[in-house]
Amino acid sequence: MIEHGALTDELTRRGLLRRGGLLGLAALVASAAPVARALVEAQTVHAEPALPDATLQAFADTIIPGRKASRTDLGNEIHPLAIAGVDSEPGAVEADALALYHHDKIGFDTLEGPFLADVETRALPHGGSFLSLPFDLRVAVCVAGLDFENPSRVLWEAAAAVPFTAFCAAALIPDATADRASGLRVMGLPGTAPRGYRDFSYGRRLARERTRRGYLA
Repeated sequence: MIEHGALTDELTRRGLLRRGGLLGLAALVASAAPVARALVEAQTVHAEPALPDATLQAFADTIIPGRKASRTDLGNEIHPLAIAGVDSEPGAVEADALALYHHDKIGFDTLEGPFLADVETRALPHGGSFLSLPFDLRVAVCVAGLDFENPSRVLWEAAAAVPFTAFCAAALIPDATADRASGLRVMGLPGTAPRGYRDFSYGRRLARERTRRGYLA
């Protein structure tokens, strides 16, 4: 998993986690649209993706790997070849990355065709379609796609930001808690609590000199 560690380190260094909210994700996707159009206009696309949703799931699993599963947190179907199964805990696919790819407020549907065609073009020299590749070769494809020398890098960054947002922010689960959102559960975060957590306290009052009762609000 050394190669995958380098991949995630690079993504984190690029600040995708800092831009992981829905608004930030939508802006990042929008910024990649000119690159997607240029790919099509330049006719550099040589491979058509088979089973595009399954390929998107496979890409999401490469960014944030997870255990084998047949259904997502929201009950959506997972293609049997999408998850490589290199981790024992839920990953981005189980956290509904595919549903976020197709969310109308994200706008990734306008990038899907050019992005997946670029993925498949880069996958072919490794032995087949991206969906058919073993995990280590999927990682190799993604490392190449996210290389600074790749002129379509921003397209890959936009695609990689979606799994991060689905997993880390539980973007499609209202009032997400660890019980309902696998990403929060894996990260050890309890999730939302409109009335707070009764069993959590710093054990002392805070900022007495600034508030009437020593509370933060």
